[in-house]
Amino acid sequence: MLTMIDKKMLRIALFGAVLGISSSSFAVDIPISTSELVQQSGYQQTWQKMVKGQKNLPVWARKGAGTSSPPEWVTWQGKKYQIGNICKPHDCANNFMYVAFSSDKKQAWGVRVEITDTPDALEHPSKYAKYQWLGKPNEQVKAMLTNQIESKPDWK
Repeated sequence: MLTMIDKKMLRIALFGAVLGISSSSFAVDIPISTSELVQQSGYQQTWQKMVKGQKNLPVWARKGAGTSSPPEWVTWQGKKYQIGNICKPHDCANNFMYVAFSSDKKQAWGVRVEITDTPDALEHPSKYAKYQWLGKPNEQVKAMLTNQIESKPDWK
């Protein structure tokens, strides 16, 4: 027969178990951003190889530090790539880049896009865009990265 103290301890234990189960069922995995990804082991070394020797590359782009969204896996012409974008903080419309990592993380390619800050350029960015290719992408990878840029809703 359970005493009053035993019943109280049982209630506390059951309440704790229920609380533990219900709170873990609400746990959400928040995906990491592209700028966080490039700081991870494996990616960081590949990123450094990609930007090494690049002239006129701003600090935010060289470090991969900026505003970004989570990367996505994309299959392009039968190969898998992890693709993400990063932009200059407080200037995403005029300064952004896309990066693609090979599925084995051994290669990275990118394109940095700079658009002059004029009304015409903001209205028709594709006419005023300057491209800086990173990591010596071949034509296939250039086409994939260009496709990422052109799929932006505001790209005209």
